[in-house]
Amino acid sequence: MSGAKVGKKEYDIVIIGGGIAGVFAALGARGKDTSVLLIELSNMLGGQGTAGGVAGFCGDTRRVNKPFKSLITTLEKHQLIQEYDPKKDRLDYELEPCAYLLQEMCVDAGVDIMFKGYVVETNSENGQIKSVTVSTGAGQMEICAKQFIDATGDCRIVEQMGIPLINEGVNKQLPMSLYFTMWDTGQKIKPQLLPGCQEWNSDDEIPMTSLHRFETGKVEVKMKVVGFDASDPIALSEVEIFARRQMMSLVYFLQTKGYKGKKLDQHVIAFASKHIGIRESNRIMGEYSLTEQDLKNGKEFDDAIAVGTYHLDFHWPDKMERADTGITTMVPPYHIPLNAVLPKDTVNILVPGRGLCGDQMAMSSYRVMATCAQTGFATGIVAKQSCEKNISLRELDIKLVQQEIEEEGQSLNLEDYGEYLNHIQLGSNSC
Repeated sequence: MSGAKVGKKEYDIVIIGGGIAGVFAALGARGKDTSVLLIELSNMLGGQGTAGGVAGFCGDTRRVNKPFKSLITTLEKHQLIQEYDPKKDRLDYELEPCAYLLQEMCVDAGVDIMFKGYVVETNSENGQIKSVTVSTGAGQMEICAKQFIDATGDCRIVEQMGIPLINEGVNKQLPMSLYFTMWDTGQKIKPQLLPGCQEWNSDDEIPMTSLHRFETGKVEVKMKVVGFDASDPIALSEVEIFARRQMMSLVYFLQTKGYKGKKLDQHVIAFASKHIGIRESNRIMGEYSLTEQDLKNGKEFDDAIAVGTYHLDFHWPDKMERADTGITTMVPPYHIPLNAVLPKDTVNILVPGRGLCGDQMAMSSYRVMATCAQTGFATGIVAKQSCEKNISLRELDIKLVQQEIEEEGQSLNLEDYGEYLNHIQLGSNSC
């Protein structure tokens, strides 16, 4: 029977969302005596960095943590990632191998993975989560835990608790993007303008587009999509329909007119991301809110758990066309504090990734994948120490948390940073 309960399980720590923040939260949370479950809606790990088609790490990738370094090293060993260059704002890699390696890292660490799982109900009282009900292909399961990490990117678990969130709304949120890949066939193709598609005649008419060219002949295309609320369930379906219609129009344009005059007249579309790319939806109201000024000042915090290194990356939210990129102001390395991942009026939940607390401009920097790997890993360590010591998140000794973070390869000393994107002219290939 649809929706029938198929059982109940208990874990020490449950992470909801298997994107980059969620994967590294799971790796940080897994200890000798801590059981960890990672719940992911799709059938692969990596989120935007795999299913979303974003085949490039933005943010400093040399000082994240040991598991992240292991991922990069393995990709390098098999020539699946480009050579590191601190003056490039993105480190390109191959999508499917990355998804596979993230999966194997979790399996090897002893993390239980539940694919095709969606939390339909959060059972909480006075800000403390008792259990979540997960819908799967085989029915529903109740899962209990001591600590929960909401790595959905949309703060869905916090929302189900009835805790207020920050939401900018349609045409004020950073716009969504759809990624797709075109491959060189080695011969001229016959472009087809499919029914319902638009025909554009110049670069000024098309949606904001960025092309990443790989040595293999693959071209990754990032296409901006505006006019939809990423936190609205109806709009999320509408934008997927709209984006793919816009994508097929853009494919025809690239094949016949070409972006900046360079036709892709031998290329065909080979892959479209499994879901629209969301830059912004909801953010928590945390114990502390990071501000644009904090980033510009390179602010340090006594309760630092991560370091942000990426520039401000504010895309105009209500303009389809390029109209310049938006705001790409470089900032110095800055701390992300524990209090920014702790939602107010809660007891046993942490929120890493783009959903942590900050103003919109600050979020435009800390939302990128290398930073999400840091905040995710740190929240995993925080949850693990809480379980091991049997004390609440807010009673933890922050010095012991920071000690373990640094032992696991993440420097919290801002003086160790500064090489990445220092003194360069930023281009238009921002994430």
